[in-house]
Amino acid sequence: MSNDYYAPWTDQYARWTHTPFAKWVIDEGLKVVQAPGVFDLSAIELGPWDRTGCQAVLLDLTSDPEFLDSTSDPAEKMYLFGQSTTRFVTEIPPGGTYKAEHHMYDEIFYVLKGRGATSVWYEGGPKQTFEWQEDSVFSIPLNAWHEIYNASGDEPARLFAATTLPNAINSYASLEFVFDCPMTFTDRFDPNDETYFSGKGNKLEHRYLETNFLPNARTTDLDRWEARGPGGNMMISMAYGQLICHMSEFPPMSYKKGHNGRVVRSPTRAGAITAYMMMSGEGYDLQWEEGVTPGPGGPAGKRIDYKRHSILTNGAGYHQHFNISDEPIRYMVLRHGNPRFSGSVGARSEAAETSNIEYKNEDPAVRELFEGELRKRGLESAMPPSSY
Repeated sequence: MSNDYYAPWTDQYARWTHTPFAKWVIDEGLKVVQAPGVFDLSAIELGPWDRTGCQAVLLDLTSDPEFLDSTSDPAEKMYLFGQSTTRFVTEIPPGGTYKAEHHMYDEIFYVLKGRGATSVWYEGGPKQTFEWQEDSVFSIPLNAWHEIYNASGDEPARLFAATTLPNAINSYASLEFVFDCPMTFTDRFDPNDETYFSGKGNKLEHRYLETNFLPNARTTDLDRWEARGPGGNMMISMAYGQLICHMSEFPPMSYKKGHNGRVVRSPTRAGAITAYMMMSGEGYDLQWEEGVTPGPGGPAGKRIDYKRHSILTNGAGYHQHFNISDEPIRYMVLRHGNPRFSGSVGARSEAAETSNIEYKNEDPAVRELFEGELRKRGLESAMPPSSY
C-alpha cells in the first residue's frame, strides 16, 4: 500500500474563525501537520519553535480527513481538530535544552530517540532530576517548572508528547493564567519525594498502574487481557494528571478482534481524538466507515500500514490491528481518561467491552488477507483454530 495516506496536510484551513488555541498556534509560528496519521514520527519534518528553543511540529490528527478544507488566506483562519488534547514532536539540538517552562495543563513525553535528563521543581524549592533514554516515558506534574536536556553533544534527541494544552487555552483564553500562574499542586508533586521519578510503580489492580516515569516502556510488564484477542494491556496513570499512558501488546503473527473506536465510555474523554503509536513490530490496520458493522459479505476495510514509530487514529468506525512480523507489536496511546477521574477501571471497564467483532463472526476475507501477508514473508499464522 502507498504511504500517501500519511502525507501531511499543511496549511489547511476551514471557514470558521479560529479558537483561542488555534490563534495561539498561529502566533507561535508552529508548523502544523493535519492528517489521520504519520508513518514515521522519527522522520517527520520539523520547524522552529522559539518558545522552547527547539524544532517541533504540532500533530493535529483527525479521524475524518474528508472534512479538511482550505481557504486562500491561511494566515486569517485556521481550523484545528484537536481542541481538547493535542500532540507534538520536538527535537532538542545536540547539547541543547527544551527551555524551562511551567503551565496549567498536563503533558506526557515519550522518547523517540536520544538520551538526556529532565529537571522538575516548584519556584524556590528543590529540583528533582532524572535521566531518560529511547523508549522512556515521563509526565510533567501540573504547573511544575521543568527543563529537558539533551545529554548528547553530537546527536539530537527527539520526543513525542501529548498534552491537554488546547483545553486549557480554550477554557481560560488567558495565556498569563496558563503559563504564569503561581499555583502549586503539592498533592500531585512533592519536590522532597526523592522516589517520585524513580520508576517505582504502584499496582492498584488488574491493568491499572500508577507511576511517574517508565525507564523503558517496551519492557514494562503488561497484564494478560484477551477481551480483544491475544495479548496484554496496561493503563498507567502518571503524575496524577488527566492524561494516561495506555499500552497494549499482541503476539507475532496474530491479530486483534475488530472493535468500534467510536464507543466513548467516559465523559472526560468526549471530543478527544484517540491515536496509537506503534513501538515495535510491523503490520496494518483495517478501518471501516462509520455506521458499517464488518461481517461476511460486507465492505472491505481500508488498509493502513504501520511500523515502529507510526501513529494513526482509530477512524470513525470499526478498526482492527494485525501483526505480520515475527516480533510482538506493542503500541502506546497517550490519551485523556485517567480512571482515577473517569470511573472506568476494573470490573466496570471489563464489562464495558461490548463492541467486539468475534473471530467466528468476521468476514473470512479478513483472515485470508492476513494469512496471505504472512506467506509473503515466509511466516505462518499463530492464531489457534479454536479462535474461529
